[in-house]
Amino acid sequence: MKVYITGYGIKAPKIQSVSDFKDVLENGKVISEIVKFKNGLKLVCGIITEDLSVLSPKVLKRYPRTAQMAIAAAYDAIEMADLTNKMEEKRIGVIIGTSGGNITDVEKWSVKFHEKNQVSPLSIGNMNANALSTAVSSFFELHGMALTLSNSCTASTDAINLGKTLIEAGQFDICIVGGVESTITDVVVQGFSKLRLVAKDIDPGVAGGPFSDDKGFVLSEGAGVIVLESEKSALSRNIEVKGWVEGAYMNQDGISIYHSDSSGARMIEAMQSCLNGKIPTYVNSQALGIKENDRVEAIVHRTIFGQNVPITSMKGMTGHFLGATGAIQAIASLISMEYQFIPPTIKCNLVNYPDLPIVTETKYREVDKVAITSHGYGGNNSCLLLSKKL
Repeated sequence: MKVYITGYGIKAPKIQSVSDFKDVLENGKVISEIVKFKNGLKLVCGIITEDLSVLSPKVLKRYPRTAQMAIAAAYDAIEMADLTNKMEEKRIGVIIGTSGGNITDVEKWSVKFHEKNQVSPLSIGNMNANALSTAVSSFFELHGMALTLSNSCTASTDAINLGKTLIEAGQFDICIVGGVESTITDVVVQGFSKLRLVAKDIDPGVAGGPFSDDKGFVLSEGAGVIVLESEKSALSRNIEVKGWVEGAYMNQDGISIYHSDSSGARMIEAMQSCLNGKIPTYVNSQALGIKENDRVEAIVHRTIFGQNVPITSMKGMTGHFLGATGAIQAIASLISMEYQFIPPTIKCNLVNYPDLPIVTETKYREVDKVAITSHGYGGNNSCLLLSKKL
C-alpha cells in the first residue's frame, strides 16, 4: 500500500504560501537578516514578521507562537488536500516534530516571573511542547492521536516516517505530519554562539552557505505540514496526489548527547536502507554550513552516489529550521517534482568539495524521485525518499 501526499503548507520568513516558496527555491532568494540580541550579539537569522493569528485572532493570539505557526501551515495543507469539510469521515492522526518546542514561551514566562513575579494561567499550556500537536487537533476538531515528537533536527522527518508507518499499519486513514520551530531567543542564540555554530554579524548574502568555509549556519523559524493519506482513502476521494513516501528510515549514532558520528557510517546505513536500491533524481541535502555536518553529507554522497546523482541544499536561501527542517525539505522536494527543476545551492564554495556534483544554478529537468537527508545534534539520522505519482 502506498502512502500518498495530498496536501502541504509552509510558513517561513518571507514565505507565506507555496508560491512564495517556489519563488525562493527557483530564483535562489535569501530570506534572512541581521538581528541584534542582548550583550550586543548580532546574528543572521530568519524571522517571520507576518501576523500568524489571522485565521482566528481571538483564539490564536492566546496560543504560543509555535502553535500559531503549526496551525497556519496545517490550514494550508488541509485546504490543498480538500479536507476542510470532510475530516469527520476519516480517522486522522496529528504528529508534529520540533527540537525547541515552546522554548520561546518558557523563556518569556521565566523572565516575567523572576523580574516581575508574574505568571499567567495560560503559561503552563503555552510552555508545554504537546501544545503543538494538540493545538492543531483542537483547532480542526480532530479526535485521533495527537503526538509531539521532540527529536532534535530530525523531528519532522521522523514525524513523516511515523505517520507513514501508522497509515500502513491501518491505524489511520490520514496523518497530518510536519514540524515547527521558533527558537530565536536570547538563551538559544547565546548557546549556539558559544558553540561557534551560527553566522555572526556578516552579510546575509554570504552567511550560512552549504558546503562552504564554515562561517556557521543561519537559524530560522518556520513550519511545514504535510497531509499523508492511505492510497485507498485518496483514491476514494479522487483527490490530486502530490507524491508518495516511497522510503523512510531512521537510526541513532549512540555516541553522545553532544556529538554525532563524524565518520558518517550510520548516516550511510540510513540512506541505503531508505533507498532500498532505488536511485533518486537528486539529493535534497541537509548541508547547512557547519564543517562536520557538511563533511558527513559529502561522505554519504561519495559512498552511495559518487558523481552519478546531483546534490543540492536549500539552506543558503532559507537558513536552518532545526526540527522543522525535514518537513520543509520534503515540501521543497514536492515543489521540485511538480515544477520539474532542481533548486540551486547558493553561497557554497566548490573549492572545498570539488568532487561533489553540487547544483549551483537552477536546473530544469524531469524530477521523479528525491532523497532527503536529515541528521541532528545528539546523533539522530533520518532519510526519506519521495516519489512522483506516475
